[in-house]
Amino acid sequence: MKKLLLIGLMAASFNIFASESMRHCMLLPVTDGADNKVGFRVFEDIESYIKDGTWCTYKSNSELINILGQYSKSLEGHLNNKDVLKVVADKTKAGTLIRISLALGASATEVKVEIIGENGEDRYFKEQTQLKSTDPTVISQTVKNWLDIYEKTIPYNGRVKGVLGDQFTIDIGKKSQIFNGSEIVIERPTAKRQHPLLKEIIDYQTEKIADARVFDVGETQAQAKVLSYEGNKKLKIEDWVKVRSVESRKVVEQVAYGDKADNEFGKLGSLGIFLNLGSGSVTRTGNGEKSVSGMLYGGDLEAELWATRNFWAGLDFAKKIGSYKKDVGTFTSDSNNTDNSAVRVKFGYKYLPLGFFYGPQIDVYGGYGSYTYGMSTNTTDGFTEFTFSGLLLGARGSIPIYEATRVYMLIDFLLTSAYKEKVRVFGPDESSSNYRLEFGGQYNLETNITLQAGLQILSNKASFTGSTKEEQFKDTSAKVGAIFTF
Repeated sequence: MKKLLLIGLMAASFNIFASESMRHCMLLPVTDGADNKVGFRVFEDIESYIKDGTWCTYKSNSELINILGQYSKSLEGHLNNKDVLKVVADKTKAGTLIRISLALGASATEVKVEIIGENGEDRYFKEQTQLKSTDPTVISQTVKNWLDIYEKTIPYNGRVKGVLGDQFTIDIGKKSQIFNGSEIVIERPTAKRQHPLLKEIIDYQTEKIADARVFDVGETQAQAKVLSYEGNKKLKIEDWVKVRSVESRKVVEQVAYGDKADNEFGKLGSLGIFLNLGSGSVTRTGNGEKSVSGMLYGGDLEAELWATRNFWAGLDFAKKIGSYKKDVGTFTSDSNNTDNSAVRVKFGYKYLPLGFFYGPQIDVYGGYGSYTYGMSTNTTDGFTEFTFSGLLLGARGSIPIYEATRVYMLIDFLLTSAYKEKVRVFGPDESSSNYRLEFGGQYNLETNITLQAGLQILSNKASFTGSTKEEQFKDTSAKVGAIFTF
């Protein structure tokens, strides 16, 4: 009796920790906040799209849909109840539930898509946008774009469903682009990480178990054999299978840009590291023109933290050194060394015209900016350390033009530019102004690495009280580096 009880407890414990595949999905009824006519048409379109696809084994359950349909007046509330979702997942054996909700207006629709885990709580994906249309076709296409992006975030191709010695069964077949001879890696999940604000599952920690090769592929499952183990651990049911075969890579390379993993939304933010090389000049007008110019070189660090998919905070720091030499006019010294720096603290909003992260992007941002020109002090020639600072306002736009390539442009300026001298040279300014213009191109080298090259123009100018004198600092430089998404 005790033995039977122990076996029962072991079985119960196994069931608690066993989970359905994220590639087994179910589409929940689509609500539209009205009579659900638009929602039903979107449901039919998306259901057909999922059934025709390859990334998800669709779990249809007409009886369960009919049961939920009896609660049409409070359906949306039931679909947001984690306990109800857990029951739905359990009844349909679905690892993920696709929840689409619409809010219809006179000529616009608020569209929200969430991918929920089988426990009714874990959220693997979320997107939301405002469409200037109530056409079900337009709404469906937006949802399809998001589902294509979500597919790339699933952390495995398949899972181990049976083990016999060094041979094992995988729960994916021919429709999943796996082939005889495909090389695969077996990994075991050890922990998952959740975004602190979005509450989405954004990352998994895994340990490698083995390398293997597929030797037989059926319609819905495949057979493989271990080539080598990593350490002393053996395969277990529910271990993750990741395909890395040559044939599979060729297929991926032929997929359109909009379907590639390049579109996957970054997790928490980005860090840009750039080299900067160009020319700088200082020009003084009034009572004759004087100017110095020279080569400047240095680097830029640009960090962004994404609080949500639309709101972000950023910090830029740039450093340049060089030497200015006499260009026009008379100076007591033919050259002047300089150590220039820039700091920008930014808070922005990202608008996504097409509703997904790696489509066109328009950012509007504000914050604080400071630009320092650390010239060696020479009061006879009128040089010292000059600083321009104040409230910052700017805009940035980028758009994909071909596969992994996109172009970008930004412009910002100081709304309340304040001028300061380390040693009194000209005295208080009457007014000062600033602008920064940058444009260039980007190439997505890897899922989380983007190469960038551009041209940056920076200008700061001050006019002085009671005179016609103006002092202008202008830099034009090439900027080359990489952006790392994390």
